[in-house]
Amino acid sequence: MFHSNHKWFGSGFLIGILWFYWIAFSLKYYGLWFLIPFVIFFIGLIYGSLFWTIGYFYKKMPKYLDAFYIAFVFTFLFDYFAPFSFDWLKPDILFVNSYFGIKKWQIFLVLLAIAFFKYFKLSVFLMLFVINFSKPQVYKMPSIKLVSTNISQDKKWDIKYIPYEIKQNFKYINDAIGKYKIIVLPESAFPIFLNEYPNLVNNLKKLSFKIAIITGALHYKNGKIFNSTYVFNNGKVQIIDKHILVPFGEYVPYFSKIVNKIFFNGASDYSASKDFSTFKIGSFNFINAICYEATIEDLYKLKPKYIIAISNNAWFIPIEWSIQQLLIKLYAKRYKKVVFHAINGGKSYVLK
Repeated sequence: MFHSNHKWFGSGFLIGILWFYWIAFSLKYYGLWFLIPFVIFFIGLIYGSLFWTIGYFYKKMPKYLDAFYIAFVFTFLFDYFAPFSFDWLKPDILFVNSYFGIKKWQIFLVLLAIAFFKYFKLSVFLMLFVINFSKPQVYKMPSIKLVSTNISQDKKWDIKYIPYEIKQNFKYINDAIGKYKIIVLPESAFPIFLNEYPNLVNNLKKLSFKIAIITGALHYKNGKIFNSTYVFNNGKVQIIDKHILVPFGEYVPYFSKIVNKIFFNGASDYSASKDFSTFKIGSFNFINAICYEATIEDLYKLKPKYIIAISNNAWFIPIEWSIQQLLIKLYAKRYKKVVFHAINGGKSYVLK
């Protein structure tokens, strides 16, 4: 298998499609159904070309180095391959639910053992050194209500449906008062520029004396559009804008004006904040993560142990959430974080 470049290309082509075919399905919400097969094929070409390149250099490796080469590429170099800044093809997630550790050196040893197996059958014993015997850590847990919603994407931004969504949000909040200290609603739970509605903001501020409220909504400032988290606590509001945007979902990486004009009716890209943000409620410090951000490894390197993540996964039901959850679990385990994730289009959960 490893000595035929066309097999390398074919493997990458199929892996790319099977891993990411769901990306193209979001085009239906823009009326661009006809582009779906072309996008899926293009994804296959990108990853097919990547695997072809890996196979090309593999053939040039001396036999005593080829196993090291394979383990090194799939453990370390894959982290730097992010077409259009999208890097969800992570071999690491294959080990998240295994008995092996998920630190880089542990994954490298497992892959090395597998790659060496064709030369040295006893190489499998290398895996004994990376079995994870550590016990789960115990954390002080804040009292949080995570709201799960299942609003389809075609309804989510429907102007006729928005009043119902807002009404439901207040119902969730009022039901949680007296039972929890904090309530977290999903990304875009308020599908409006919330800061442009002072009456709603004031009502949420009043309720925040009884329960801290964290919710997703749009934010309009100085002619720019932001995807944001609103934190209401003790009568005050903190607006945290998203730092890492989704390529082709929230911004177009290349030729944005032309692409937006042709395919997205002249829509503007979202704007991004300069960095990740943290916030504090009571004695707990939290890292803020909006959907795609929760799968960015650099976010987990920040100091707070707790992460509040909010997502709208209705764009890609039913596949995207599973990859997202595996990536979040990978980084939560690797950096010893607790993640509270409120989702529209899936079941909310806590990872600890």
